Amino acid sequence: MVAALASSLSLRPTNTLSAARPSVRRSRVVAPVRALSDTNLVIGGCTVASLALGRFVFLDFQRANAKKQGLPQQNGQSNIEAGDRLAEEASFALKTNDPAGFNLVDVFAWGAIGHALGYFILATSSLNNTPGFDPKPF
Repeated sequence: MVAALASSLSLRPTNTLSAARPSVRRSRVVAPVRALSDTNLVIGGCTVASLALGRFVFLDFQRANAKKQGLPQQNGQSNIEAGDRLAEEASFALKTNDPAGFNLVDVFAWGAIGHALGYFILATSSLNNTPGFDPKPF
């Protein structure tokens, strides 16, 4: 009964023009799928390393420099004091349960740095496999 119901609910069109054009079978090369390829390991490793450096090494340095710089000012007043209601920081972005205060903005920033570093490593390592590329032109 289920098979009959499934065949009656088919989304295939009933009037096909299979006789109008012959069926051409194309051979496809199927590449093996691996969950942990070298590319995934490089990008993931660089991202994890970057997040760890940002959280455990550079967080205090970053917070001290941001505090030293202060808020942006116009005519000697901060933008919020001058009446710019859109100058407030988004409260959801700075809330965190991390004891050190590593928040969502930090995760995005350090994660982006890690991804960029990983792509740089992959791009420079693939130059060795490029035909006609001479790393020492002189």
